[in-house]
Amino acid sequence: MNNIMMMARLRELMVIFIHQRSIPEKAADALRFCQENIPEDQVSIGVYGEYLEIIEQVQFIADEQNHIAPDDMLSYAGEVMISILMLYERLGANIAIDDLMQHSRRFNH
Repeated sequence: MNNIMMMARLRELMVIFIHQRSIPEKAADALRFCQENIPEDQVSIGVYGEYLEIIEQVQFIADEQNHIAPDDMLSYAGEVMISILMLYERLGANIAIDDLMQHSRRFNH
């Protein structure tokens, strides 16, 4: 999956966390979304570790066996959203660098 497509999927993932549902329900929806739309084998190697960390965070929140205090639940959900935004920003920076390299190659040849 290229960086632009990954960014689009991450935007969709963020929208899931904005819906009016409980945090564990949002996490379960997010996990399903990731399994269906961002398969691990299609994630580029440069962001694979960060993506897996997000998945692990979401799995922890979605697990109904965890008895997490409401304040902690909000904190964990906030950390997931920050992780998604950081990955989104990194992909955007990679796209900008790739574009700059292509432009500089055109001018050098």
